Amino acid sequence: MLFIFCSEQKPQGWQIHLRGQGTASSPRLVDLNNDGVLDVVLGAGGYENMPSDTAVIALDGRDGRLLWHVPGRNQVVGSANFKDISGDKIPDIFIGGRTGELLAINGATGKEIWRFYPLNTKRLPADSGIYNFYNPQFIPDQDNDGQEDILISNGGDYRVKPNDPRRPAGKLMVISAATGKVLAQALVPDGRETYMSLVKVALQPGGDEEIIFGTGGETIGGHLYRVSLKELLNNNISAAVPLAEGKNKGFVAPPLVTDITEDGIYDIIANTVDGRILAINGATDSLIWQVITSGTEIYSSPAVGYFNNDRIPDFFVNAGIGKWPRIKQSVQYMIDGKTGEIKFQKVSGTFLYGSPVTADFNNDGFDDGLISINSREQDNSPRSQLWVYDFHNKKEYPISATLEGNNIGSTPWLGDMDQDGQLDIVSSTINIPGSRNDIDRPTDLRVFRLKTNIPLKKEITWGSYMGNHYNGILQNK
Repeated sequence: MLFIFCSEQKPQGWQIHLRGQGTASSPRLVDLNNDGVLDVVLGAGGYENMPSDTAVIALDGRDGRLLWHVPGRNQVVGSANFKDISGDKIPDIFIGGRTGELLAINGATGKEIWRFYPLNTKRLPADSGIYNFYNPQFIPDQDNDGQEDILISNGGDYRVKPNDPRRPAGKLMVISAATGKVLAQALVPDGRETYMSLVKVALQPGGDEEIIFGTGGETIGGHLYRVSLKELLNNNISAAVPLAEGKNKGFVAPPLVTDITEDGIYDIIANTVDGRILAINGATDSLIWQVITSGTEIYSSPAVGYFNNDRIPDFFVNAGIGKWPRIKQSVQYMIDGKTGEIKFQKVSGTFLYGSPVTADFNNDGFDDGLISINSREQDNSPRSQLWVYDFHNKKEYPISATLEGNNIGSTPWLGDMDQDGQLDIVSSTINIPGSRNDIDRPTDLRVFRLKTNIPLKKEITWGSYMGNHYNGILQNK
């Protein structure tokens, strides 16, 4: 049953509270009702491996009112991408989640356009070789229906015990955006599981489209690869080029691509579960630099920004101190993109695997980092606060009030929701019973819009999970 409490806090924004729901999805914004204000789309759900009538939600950006909600067999942990396939000039929603959840949803009405694996079947998706779906990307039309199609990864069998190496191989898939039909698929070459959302990019100007993908997990080693989209369309990615290896732990969070060598070719920045940050040359596949952090694991993606005086993008990374599932604290690093040197390091907050974002919050010409900092009150009640790290001026400060709940796995969104030229922030929190770090029993989902008076004088550099365009790519200035 869905209980919704909505409070308006003009001019600061609004908050919506959904009891019995949680999220590990990141907010994505799009105008669904043609009122000129961006609306919020978020994956949600109840307890892990339990059905929910609120697996995907859309919230009115103006006041937080629930526009629609869609049921699911499990948590929808992916983050949405948008494309109008219904012809009504309102973007439709494509979003993935646990145990075969992949949906196309009419953005205007919330009605299902298609669902990859039907709800009304007793056969488990895993028994059909279908596992978790992650974040979709779009590729050129493959089935001649006039619509771009979907590139997506699928993997991760929840039935396998954490330290059992006998795990089904992940796969890359191409799926018709119009119908949900499989157009191409191939197993990952090392036979490992996959949890990583894909990055699709032409690394060189005019070059072929390539896919950056990763394998392995918290307790299983894996690889980071690149492979051409053409090879996947031929249903065989065995010739994928390995870029990096994790012997005992894999690659979970999606990387980002940007040019840090000033050769006009995108380079690849990736975090590893075993606590490394890697910069890989997109022209040669060689290692440019690596940062080895001590006693950490990394489940979040790097954020990118211009934090110093040079033209090379720099990176802001959040890591967890400890070993899954006993990770109690978080530590943040700012890394010089040119040299790979750690320029800032601080232990802040309890466990978080959401990613940072970046923007110039004080309009001094340098980007700053923003991240959720989690804490516990004396009575053990969870709290969260959004903090800005001003690396150039060596300052840090909260930009939000203290929020109820913890933000465990959701990356905030930065942008201008209502075109008033001022910064808006959308974030979320949940409650987790007990002291576990995972989100298998979330409650009390709260989604916040924080309306600031900060003028947006230039484009935000990295304002969402996987960047402003949700694709993991930063085009250099």
